[in-house]
Formats: sequence, C-alpha cells, structure tokens
Amino acid sequence: MEYAGRRRRFFGFVIDLIVVLVLVGILNAVGLIDTFASEGEVVSTVDGLVQAGVGFGYYFVLTALMGATLGKMALGMKVVGADGNKARPGAVLVRELIARALGAILSAVIGAAIGGIIGVAVAIIIIIMILFDDKRQGLHDRIGGTFVVRA
Repeated sequence: MEYAGRRRRFFGFVIDLIVVLVLVGILNAVGLIDTFASEGEVVSTVDGLVQAGVGFGYYFVLTALMGATLGKMALGMKVVGADGNKARPGAVLVRELIARALGAILSAVIGAAIGGIIGVAVAIIIIIMILFDDKRQGLHDRIGGTFVVRA
C-alpha cells in the first residue's frame, strides 16, 4: 500500500471541511437549524448535534459507500482496511465516531466545555499521530483498523 501523504491528507480534509460547512450553512439558511448564537446565547444542544450529525453523516456515508469523501476523491485517496480493500462499514463507523462525533456527543452528555475540550484533544492527538506515524495513521485509523492510501 502507498500511504497518502500528509499534505494530501490535510488538503483533502480542508476540501471536506468546506463541503460540511456549506451543508450546515444550507440547513441554517433554510431555517432548519440555528448555528449562530446571539450575544449572550449558546447554540442549542439539538442544533449542535444536528451539525455534528451532518459532518459525521457526510464522512461515514461517503467513506462506507464510496471508500472516500469528496476531498479524498479529489486528491486521489481512499480509505482501506488492513487487507488493502475498501474498509468495512463497521471499521468506518468506529473511525468516524472517534474523529467526527466524539466531541459533540460528549458535549451533549457531559457539557459543552468538557466535551469540547475532549473533542479538541482527540483532534490534536489525531493530527500529531498522522504527522509522526510512518503509515500516517491517526488515532481514528488505528482504532478503526483503517489506512488512507493513494487511490
């Protein structure tokens, strides 16, 4: 397997982030969620969970069905299992729960401050692991048993 490069993974992530932000923006524009808190207000837990669900759904559905998100596809990458074949849906589910939804879930369950801190800590761990791991696996890849490779 030829593991995807760090810069390629970063720019793929940026593309995916833009797509998710556009999707959330559309939901906000049509009034289904309110993503902008007024001064002194906090975004509701339901709206926060919907936003997290959109991001999680985007990553999970595309990766489980197509083997890659739009950002990964655009930059010639895919997510595979240890055997080099498309990752199984269960592995993708674990991978994406850790990478995309853990902070939001914890924020809803134990409070925004602590859940958010844990979510940011997981993101930092993922980034550090990708930067220094020879196979460029983040925490979510290791636990899910997945690799991001050149397509």
